[in-house]
Amino acid sequence: MTYIWKEWKEQYRGKGLWLSLCMIIIVSIVIFLQTKGQAIEQGFEIFLLSIYDMNVYILPLLCLFLSSFAIMQEKELKTLMMLITKKESYRSFLLKKSIAVQFITISVLIVWYFSLAIPMKIFFVFQISQFIYFLLTVIFLMVIFNQIGLFLGSICNTRMQLVGANIFTWFLCVFLVDLIFIYILPSVSYQNVKIFSFFYFIDPLHSIRFFFETSIGLISLNHMSKLLEKFLWLSPFTFLIMDLFIWVVLIFELTIWLRKKESQI
Repeated sequence: MTYIWKEWKEQYRGKGLWLSLCMIIIVSIVIFLQTKGQAIEQGFEIFLLSIYDMNVYILPLLCLFLSSFAIMQEKELKTLMMLITKKESYRSFLLKKSIAVQFITISVLIVWYFSLAIPMKIFFVFQISQFIYFLLTVIFLMVIFNQIGLFLGSICNTRMQLVGANIFTWFLCVFLVDLIFIYILPSVSYQNVKIFSFFYFIDPLHSIRFFFETSIGLISLNHMSKLLEKFLWLSPFTFLIMDLFIWVVLIFELTIWLRKKESQI
């Protein structure tokens, strides 16, 4: 609880969290005004999908910067050194810091989306199940990219390095990976489609989108071809759990391991 309160005070005093929230609020309102003219039956679903598409581009970058600079600030203010030399192990520090960053950033955004639910309920046919699935996609997206940001903040030594690492990671996840998949797509066959599927769904943007679109009924998994059945060899939820394990648990352990290695040099 101490870490959460400390993180809240740091984020509250800083401008990053509030500027990020303002950006999301403005874009959400613009999308809402554009979607308001749609047919009332489909308007809600179109609005959620449009907001999700916006989140795919904005949220990863915001999470990377907010979480990585939270670690960098601990380094610059020497509070990290004081905590580790006195009573904390780096694992304990990183775990508490991760929980604090995740809790603060996710809570702020979830509060905004609950506020946005009021006009949604007035102007659209509000579906609570679809709204909950949408919130889950936001949470999953933020948990994964916050953890990657904490990893980058831990391994980078200067702000310039960190800015470069954040922008490269965002570009890699949002654009470059898809270009690579498009390049190798013609060589995918029935024999190797499962391998392709494994790497395709390791990308959290793919697995989260797949989970969201199947959950709200936009994509049906009935009457699939044999090739598609082999491609979707796990359920959307299982793909998502696999990604959470890789991008949260393994990245957390990698951060600890690299930190130990650095301290031994």
